[in-house]
Amino acid sequence: MNQFLACLSLAVLVTACAECGSSSGVKAAFYGVTQDGDTVIQYTLTNASGAQIKVIDYGCRITNIIVPDREGKMADVVLGYENLKDYEIGAERFFGALLGRYANRIAGGAFMIDSIRYQLSCNESPNGYPGHLHGGMKGFDRVMWKAMPINTPDTLGIVFTRRSLDGEEGYPGNLDCKVTYFWTSDNTWRIEYEAVTDLPTIVNMSQHCYFNLQGYDGGSVLNHIVQINADSVTVNTPWYVPASVEAIAGGPLDFRTPHSFAERANSPNEHMKLMGGYSANWILRDYNGDLRYAATITEPQSGRRIETYTTEPGLLIYTGIGLSEKIVAKGGPQQKYGGFILETIHHPDTPHHPEFPSCVLRPHEKYHSVTEYRFSVQK
Repeated sequence: MNQFLACLSLAVLVTACAECGSSSGVKAAFYGVTQDGDTVIQYTLTNASGAQIKVIDYGCRITNIIVPDREGKMADVVLGYENLKDYEIGAERFFGALLGRYANRIAGGAFMIDSIRYQLSCNESPNGYPGHLHGGMKGFDRVMWKAMPINTPDTLGIVFTRRSLDGEEGYPGNLDCKVTYFWTSDNTWRIEYEAVTDLPTIVNMSQHCYFNLQGYDGGSVLNHIVQINADSVTVNTPWYVPASVEAIAGGPLDFRTPHSFAERANSPNEHMKLMGGYSANWILRDYNGDLRYAATITEPQSGRRIETYTTEPGLLIYTGIGLSEKIVAKGGPQQKYGGFILETIHHPDTPHHPEFPSCVLRPHEKYHSVTEYRFSVQK
C-alpha cells in the first residue's frame, strides 16, 4: 500500500508539472500490479508537436511510440500488448523490453573471465544446444526498475535505475545500472545505457522494440525500404551463434544501397535458411565507440522513416519471423513479418570470440552505450 501511494503521489506530481501551461511534458498513470505485487506506472512523454513515447517501469518496456506520417497523421508504430498481464506471461516475452545483462546469445550459457568459468541460466535450446538468451530466465525485461522523470522545458526523459545483484542469472558482480530514455523535440528516441560493477563481468544491454512504420496493425513490413551501413555479417551455427564473418556484397543481406525486405526475401542464403528469414547481425563500419550512423528504414506509403545511430559495433535486424496468430496483442492476432527489431549490440556470443570488441566490464570502469532512433518522414 505504501508503495502504491508513493507511486500515485509521483504520478500526480509529474502530471501536474506536465500540465503547467502546456500539453507537452511527462505524465504518469497507474498501469497495473505485477504477479509479485509491484505497482507499475506508465509514463507518457509528449513533445511540442504532439508526438509521444510511452514506457512502463516493468522491464523498461516501450508500449507505444506515436509519430506522424507525411500527411501529419499520427500512428502508433510499435507492437506490444494491451495490458500488464500479457507483458508478464505473453507468448512474445520481449515486446518493447530492455535486454540485459547480455542481449542476444551466449553459447552454452557459459563464459570465462580471468580463467574463472561462469555458468549462466540457459533459457533456450536451438536445435538441441543449450544457450543463454537476452539475460536468462529472469533478465532485465522481467524486473521492476526505479523510475525518475526528467521534465524540463528543454528535456523530456525517464531515468531507470536498478542494482543487478552478484549471482543474478549466474553473472558475477553487483552491477549498478542506469538506463535513460529521452524523447526530443525532433522525434528522436535516445537511449543511454550506463553501468558499473564491483567484480569483472560482462555487459551488453539493448532494446527489443518491434517497429512497423505503417502502424502496429499495418500488416507485413516486407515493403519497408532498408539501408545498412555495413559490409559484412556474422554467419550463424545451427545453435544461432556466430561461426564466421562473411562479406555481404551481392547477396540477400547486402543493404549497402536501399532495397525492400521483400526484394531479397525469396532468394535466401544459407544463413537466412537456417534462421527462417531476416535475423542477422550486421557488423557496422568504422566502429570506434563514437555515435555514428547505422541504418535507415522507410515505409513508402506513409513516408515514415527511422534512422538508427549507435556507439555499438553491431546491428541485429529481425523481421518478426517468429510472430504468428497464436500471439494476440495490440490489433489482435499477430502475423509473420509483422514488425522488425533494430537491436544495437556487441556481437552475439562475444565472450567466445576474442576477435570481437570486448564486452568485459571491470571495477573502476564505466559501461556507456548510446543509441538513437530518429523518426522523420520522406516527403
